[in-house]
Amino acid sequence: MYIMNNGIKLMFRYMAMLLAGLAALVSCGDPADTDVEVVPDGVLKIFADKTSIAADGADCVTFRVMFGSEDVSTKNTMHIVKEYNGKTEDMAAGANVFSTIAAGTYRFRAYLYSGGEHISENEIEVTAAKVEGQKEYVKKILGEQYTSTGCTSCPSLSANIKELQKEIPGVLVPVSFHQDFSSVSDPMAIQATAAFQKYHGFQGLPYFNLNFHKSSGVETFLSTMKAAVEEELQTNPATCGVAIETSYDEKTGALTVKSKVTSNVAARYKYHIFLLEDGLDHSQMGADLTYRHDNVVRRMPAPDVTGFNMNGKKNFTPGVEVVAENVLDVESGWNLENMRVVVAALISQDGEKTWICVNVNECKAGESVGYQTR
Repeated sequence: MYIMNNGIKLMFRYMAMLLAGLAALVSCGDPADTDVEVVPDGVLKIFADKTSIAADGADCVTFRVMFGSEDVSTKNTMHIVKEYNGKTEDMAAGANVFSTIAAGTYRFRAYLYSGGEHISENEIEVTAAKVEGQKEYVKKILGEQYTSTGCTSCPSLSANIKELQKEIPGVLVPVSFHQDFSSVSDPMAIQATAAFQKYHGFQGLPYFNLNFHKSSGVETFLSTMKAAVEEELQTNPATCGVAIETSYDEKTGALTVKSKVTSNVAARYKYHIFLLEDGLDHSQMGADLTYRHDNVVRRMPAPDVTGFNMNGKKNFTPGVEVVAENVLDVESGWNLENMRVVVAALISQDGEKTWICVNVNECKAGESVGYQTR
């Protein structure tokens, strides 16, 4: 008869979580490994290699979608529709792997366009079990604003973002991407905006989205935005914490950013860094001649919308911090006093077709912020 101290208990808990994570690494099989029945010609059916997973972002289901004798599991003309918590959402075209960080019951049905639209005659139900013993990190949500000085409707979205931050304080971290629009050259436009516009597939402005979900976006009414944020808090819990350490070299204009992520689960992560500036006065269509622009993305160093790899593309060890360092150039015309650094931690829930933000943090440029826990 003996009593384990807290350190030993913690060690055993992390070892158990690590073993679960290692098991998850081999759990996402090839579609060919999924046993299927003979499917008649002209009939679409969906199969799964398992119907229960851990809601840890690493354990996953691999679907096999058959159209008669043809395997269409990864074809771009096929997509799977996910139903969860009363809401349906299209998975990315050709995505046939699913993992999650939200416990509950999910239902899946396949759609295929091949000489017309075909819908699977069956659906798959998958149960995701809650992972116990996780550290409770404060959850923040990244809000993507797409705007332009040439957009007459864009000031209303900016006003709603500010109001939403007042109504739900400490939750929304907005980043504002500017672009040229309606023959107006926006002085704050950056190349990254075009990449995200292509990723999301929107045309008009303003456009608002949360956490890089590949979706049709969120309607820019305040009530709709608030409901979307509250739903995201429930259905996309934080699997990790994010801390930031920054230092500025006045001689070189270099801002060193250390992005720190500690995960509860054995998932693979990517990360994004955004350098923002507030208080920029530029003319704005649909507003007064003098208009203040906040949350303006000045620099996004990642090469594409999916961010930087972290931990050498390997899954994290639960409870072990991973640090990535980047150096950002601060241009001479920018006001460092009004600048902030935002770091977003990303995971994939569809076999790395897309990456979503699971937590985010921010601090003033030249300062630092630690992990926030409850």
